[in-house]
Amino acid sequence: MRFMVFVKGTVAARHGISLLRAGVLLDAGDLVPGAFGVSAYWLIDVRDHEEAVERIRRIPLPACVVEIRQVAVV
Repeated sequence: MRFMVFVKGTVAARHGISLLRAGVLLDAGDLVPGAFGVSAYWLIDVRDHEEAVERIRRIPLPACVVEIRQVAVV
């Protein structure tokens, strides 16, 4: 299952390296700050929502709001 992870707050690119090393990171990038202050996204491929949440919890993201949404694969 694929999930898009939006990180709202100051995030360094190095935080996604653990996802890359685990082999679950498909894409990552910075977003132009908007009304909600979204600063980065990660597209990950994991077994289920619980695994996505667990992998993101392992990443130190102080003072950040994280949103995880499932991506429909057609």
